[in-house]
Amino acid sequence: MRRALLAAALLAAAPAVAQEAPRAFPHVSAEADLGLYSVSTVSAPDRERRGTSVYLFGELAAGLHLAPGLSLQGVIAFEPIGEGDSTGGTPNDGVTLFRRQSAFLEALFVEWKPTDGLTLYGGRFVAPFGRGHHDFPGILTRVRAHEVQMIGDSLGLGGTWTFLSDPRFGEHDISLAAFTLDRTALSSTWMTRRRCCDERYERYDRNTRQQGGPANTGQLDNAAIALDGDGFDWLPGFSYHLAAVTRAPGIDGTAREWGYAGALRYEQRWNRDHRTLVFAEAVQFRNAGGRPRGEIATVTTDPDTGEALDGTLETTIAERRSFTTLGVQHRYEAWRGTLAWQRDQRKRSADTLPTENYVEASVGHDLGGGFGIDIGYQWSRYVREETGRLGTAHAVLLRLGYSGGF
Repeated sequence: MRRALLAAALLAAAPAVAQEAPRAFPHVSAEADLGLYSVSTVSAPDRERRGTSVYLFGELAAGLHLAPGLSLQGVIAFEPIGEGDSTGGTPNDGVTLFRRQSAFLEALFVEWKPTDGLTLYGGRFVAPFGRGHHDFPGILTRVRAHEVQMIGDSLGLGGTWTFLSDPRFGEHDISLAAFTLDRTALSSTWMTRRRCCDERYERYDRNTRQQGGPANTGQLDNAAIALDGDGFDWLPGFSYHLAAVTRAPGIDGTAREWGYAGALRYEQRWNRDHRTLVFAEAVQFRNAGGRPRGEIATVTTDPDTGEALDGTLETTIAERRSFTTLGVQHRYEAWRGTLAWQRDQRKRSADTLPTENYVEASVGHDLGGGFGIDIGYQWSRYVREETGRLGTAHAVLLRLGYSGGF
């Protein structure tokens, strides 16, 4: 099961070509999952949100196979790194092309398979937590999951063990990883530099201790565990994912963060041409962000004049963040149609935020040679930056993608 989740843990990055006739060592294998995205927000109460954003999002994976069972695996990720850019950004009633586009090393690790059922790895990787950020159908469903739940920039050790493989009871894997936030030069982004007065750059250089955040401790005191299963003889097409993660607070935090994830997939094949996939995933982070210290705006009343006085209060912000996805996709030959709903709920002890909701409907077609195109519509209720209240937006979505080995 874990072999299918390339971006989640990259425990077997070699593409299908590596399963053909035996090859001499060393040799290189590679595969890509990359898309050209266009998000055109045609209606929104905020002018800066309206317009069209075009950008690249996806990854290129490669493996240098040194000997049977021993390889060096790497993944280069492509995405815009401005705040909100990967889901539409702020085109400000205009058109933005590859604004704040970046490329960076998402993973680079040594992988060793001493037996068919055991994989060990060490280096920079994506922790085995959650599934939707790799394989959600649709256009922005996977991107949004990537922004909320993926545990990247992980530097450490891990492994996956297939503890049960049975035709009747299925194949089940358990994955473990111990890690810290990567502060080495490998965490730096490429193609991007912070520009004057542009506060939307969420990332533009290597990670540092001063930036804080969960897992930013310089020690292997953060861990993830995941359980995956599929291949049930009595329920073909069904798979599951259960995971938990814990991350120590960084320099700005006061409590350990805990995360939990559960995902289900079921594909019903009606005949040779028709099949339907139902997918669901729920992720929750408690003490999200490590319960960081921060300042919140306050309003008090002058006892003498009765006038309102603006001020700030330093406090810790306890947050429970829940991210839920529910969707269905139907395929007919080379055509596909997808309908998905996502909710991002952030319950805070201070500086509260309303719950965001997104509904996406899309139609796609395989063009051949690994290429495909998807066109869709998105309705969203999002938090407006100026007021902190909900606004409603409508957007037209497009993805031209390639997926496959080369």
